[in-house]
Amino acid sequence: MDKQFVKNRYATIRLAHNISARKLSLELGQSTEYINQIENGKNMPSLEGLFNFCEYFKISLGEFFEQDYSYPVEYKQLIQELNQLDSLELKQIFDLIKLINSKKH
Repeated sequence: MDKQFVKNRYATIRLAHNISARKLSLELGQSTEYINQIENGKNMPSLEGLFNFCEYFKISLGEFFEQDYSYPVEYKQLIQELNQLDSLELKQIFDLIKLINSKKH
């Protein structure tokens, strides 16, 4: 994990919520360029800044740093929806995902 991961993750999460970098900077109580500087690799967030970012988007630090999740916001939303299904419905969704993925190869 490196600076590139952090800057990309900030952008991915922010864009998934359709919020501008300027607006997010202000929402987090920072200068208007705060998020742009992180996403451009000019600065790294402080630990407190990272906590605030995660709290704002209602994700855990673990979700932020999970490297296997390219789209952490979408994964979280998907898991929330999957948790409402019964076993048969989950199997149907799983079979559909396998079918979709098999078409890609």
